[in-house]
Amino acid sequence: MSRSDEERRRLDALYGPALPAGGNGIQPHEMSVSPRSRQKLDQRSAVGLADYLAQLLDLSLSNLFPEIFHLLWIVDEDGDLWFSVQEVIDGSAATIGILPKAVQARPLNLQKLGHPTLIGDQRKLGRIGGELVFDPNDPEGSGRSFCLTNASGRYGLRPGQRMEHLQAVAGKFAENGLHFWLDFQTPRH
Repeated sequence: MSRSDEERRRLDALYGPALPAGGNGIQPHEMSVSPRSRQKLDQRSAVGLADYLAQLLDLSLSNLFPEIFHLLWIVDEDGDLWFSVQEVIDGSAATIGILPKAVQARPLNLQKLGHPTLIGDQRKLGRIGGELVFDPNDPEGSGRSFCLTNASGRYGLRPGQRMEHLQAVAGKFAENGLHFWLDFQTPRH
């Protein structure tokens, strides 16, 4: 067994196999556009993410902003974790901002940049994906205000995803000083 086979098996066990997008597949615009906020999780970006999340909690306004906007994350074929806000583009691929998570209706010329846009490789193979959302109601009472989920219809809810995969992702965040409570959603069959 070559080293690359060993590494692939290790990553498969940690995060699940690297597979194409499930669910509704990849939309044409998701092949050529990446979110402006896309970042690879590393020590530097983790500091920025921690500062961003802390600012959301420190707002003297209501927690409306963190409640309705969320971050997408995905682990790619190489085991790297990428994250961004879910941006929206217009027909010319210009970023026009972000829409609240709960907004289902949007003008026809606006398109969401979903999980596949976080993966740089054109094959768009991902191991697991989900969301980081504001939710201070941890049923375990950890006191943490942000929840890490596997809520990605194309990468996180496909058959074969396990709580252990989400826990491994949480471990990757924890290695960089970021701690969240977990909400594992049952994969679709």
